[in-house]
Amino acid sequence: MNHRSVLATSIALLGCAVTGAGAATSAATSATASEQEVAETGALQEVIVTSQKRAENLQEVPIAITAMNAEALAVHGVTDTDSIAKLVPNLHIKQGTTGVITIAIRGVSNNDPGNPGFENAVGMYLDGVYAGKTVNSLFDLDDVERVEVLRGPQGTLYGRNTIGGAVNIISKRPGGEFGTTVKLGVGNENLRSGNVNLDLPAFGVADQGFGTVKARVSYFIRQRDGFTANVPQNFAATARPIAAFERFGDMDRRGVHAAIDWQPRDAFLLSYDYNRFEADDNQRLMQVMDVVRPGTMPVGFEGYIHHGQPSQGSANELPFFETLSDTHSLTASWEVTDSITVKSITGYRKMESVDGQDFDGSNVGYYESKRDYDGTQFSEELQLVGATDQWKYVLGLFYFDEDIDSLRVQQFTNTTFIRDNNSYMKNRNKALFGQIDYTPAALERLTLTVGARYTEEEKEMARFLRNYLNSTGTFAIRDPGPNLVLPTLEFSNTSLMFSPSYRVTDNLNVYLRFAEGFRSGGYDGQASSAASAAVPYKSEELTAYEAGVKSRWLDDRLQLNLAAFYSDYTDMQLTSFTGTVSATLNAGKAKIDGAELEAVALLTERLRANLSLAWLHYDFEKFDLGPIIGDVSDRARLNNAPRNSANLSLDYDFPAFSFGDLSLHLNYNYQDKADAIAIKASGAAPNSGLSARGLLDARVSLANIALGERTQVQVALWGMNLTDKEYYDNVVDFGGFRGGTMGWPRTFGANVAVTF
Repeated sequence: MNHRSVLATSIALLGCAVTGAGAATSAATSATASEQEVAETGALQEVIVTSQKRAENLQEVPIAITAMNAEALAVHGVTDTDSIAKLVPNLHIKQGTTGVITIAIRGVSNNDPGNPGFENAVGMYLDGVYAGKTVNSLFDLDDVERVEVLRGPQGTLYGRNTIGGAVNIISKRPGGEFGTTVKLGVGNENLRSGNVNLDLPAFGVADQGFGTVKARVSYFIRQRDGFTANVPQNFAATARPIAAFERFGDMDRRGVHAAIDWQPRDAFLLSYDYNRFEADDNQRLMQVMDVVRPGTMPVGFEGYIHHGQPSQGSANELPFFETLSDTHSLTASWEVTDSITVKSITGYRKMESVDGQDFDGSNVGYYESKRDYDGTQFSEELQLVGATDQWKYVLGLFYFDEDIDSLRVQQFTNTTFIRDNNSYMKNRNKALFGQIDYTPAALERLTLTVGARYTEEEKEMARFLRNYLNSTGTFAIRDPGPNLVLPTLEFSNTSLMFSPSYRVTDNLNVYLRFAEGFRSGGYDGQASSAASAAVPYKSEELTAYEAGVKSRWLDDRLQLNLAAFYSDYTDMQLTSFTGTVSATLNAGKAKIDGAELEAVALLTERLRANLSLAWLHYDFEKFDLGPIIGDVSDRARLNNAPRNSANLSLDYDFPAFSFGDLSLHLNYNYQDKADAIAIKASGAAPNSGLSARGLLDARVSLANIALGERTQVQVALWGMNLTDKEYYDNVVDFGGFRGGTMGWPRTFGANVAVTF
């Protein structure tokens, strides 16, 4: 289907919706309405989002958005950012072989997320602070108010590196009354988890003296053993049980969220958030899946074909991933008048990450890698938000400063070749942006939205590269560098947005949207030669066209959301390998189109259903790997872009018991086959396919168990991948053989939460 067909189909569907009078909203909208609210009103509740820098009804925002609150995240077993994808159409997140996550929206992603020179294709924001790199984009979601996922380029309000979309994580605010929630969890594979959330009583009086101060603090810890044992080659002679060996995939994570709201006057609010996330994990086994070309396996590998044995592997050492991020956010909001607000968001992040990976999954030592990453970033955003009867506007200034120090050591072919790569990078970004909504007095149901953002950016890099070759028993420097201090790169960009929307009825909105975005260029922080390191790559750009419907039906008991899109994707950034030599180039130009449907229905008083469907298609017009290989557009792939995906959830509330409220949750998530890499180094079609899979989850909870006046207890039993489906969620093609990391098998456990 070409883009004209997609747009024609979307227009037809829009017409059907208009003549039928109806309803579209986010699938996760149901989750944002508590069970009590639904029971009291018999209808789905309104959802408020801040995706356009101001509080708005999700139904009125001309953007494809999925919003999930804390209750929805808990019900679906979502604990961190790498597990939210099952709730959002055309969103795919995976944790790679080096611990960092890859985020893709509508087929747009970062093909080399561990590279410190690469930027995100999807912007990640924590309490208004931009997380600049995927290396430290893994966040806990224990103490969040909601998560908003915006699909499509968000270049005007969010800026660079949001060509795929943006993810907003909003932490819970202090309530001002004393309250404590303690959560404990256990499960198979020795899962242990604990959470403590504490709200402190407010003190002071607004507009008097010092004003009012509210505070909240939260702490979590989550630990789990991996499901694959690291068994040595001579296992038969050890006489040790498999359970006694160290595990691939061990997890040890903990974090803190602290929030303080100070309101000296009714018109002024100062909010501070501190988020700390720490992970000390053993990565899952990169297991040898199969031999692609017989006779090409390195000597010694023959005994390491582990396909079909997900519980056992063998590696030189356990792959590990350690990360620490400290995020500070200070937001000052001043209501100058009833219709004008000035806001300042100041952010600071410190990031540390260390990882090591045995990519071949054996103790032969074919390919191993270790990396040490440190970074700091400072950002400041000033906003002027206002509204009149006919006008709404957001005007702003943005500044961003980032420093990165990255060291990577790679070892190839059993210590015969070692690469030492040290990079120092500095990024500075300045932007001026604005968005205006206009509603003509004569056409009160029509809203015209225009936006623009002008960006200037500077990038610097210094690096030291050494390649060692061991041919005679001693290492000799093959390629000494030299040390490089590269010229400062300067980029500028103007991104535009235009969106007319029309409220056909109070419950039916239709919109069109034109939006631009870009991902900035730079230097390759992991280029494998001095020559390739000195060659910068350009920014990539994406222009998207979207048509959508948002509406409600049947007395607010049914919500439907439809979005169809077409995108022009140019100057796609790609890391290309020739043997052990890597370089980054702007290889690709593609057309991407697709459609998304989200629905939530109150089928009965007690039964709710959520459905999301996503379809994605793409064609490469160009995929040029240089003069030697040439154009390979006929066989290139988009990373993490399954053609079809779906999610279905059913929630049933049993009749009330005298001792509590019993509910059942079922969730089925399907993902079509996809590719983990874009193209082979040789220019051949990738052999890194991820097979199609469907995963079934379930949760039974007994809530509102009263123990006295103030104390309530909730108990839940849960299971994920209940059918024990075997699948790979990451695959690497090594030429003669393939390696992959298996997804988690069946897991289950129990949680108890006490609130008092």
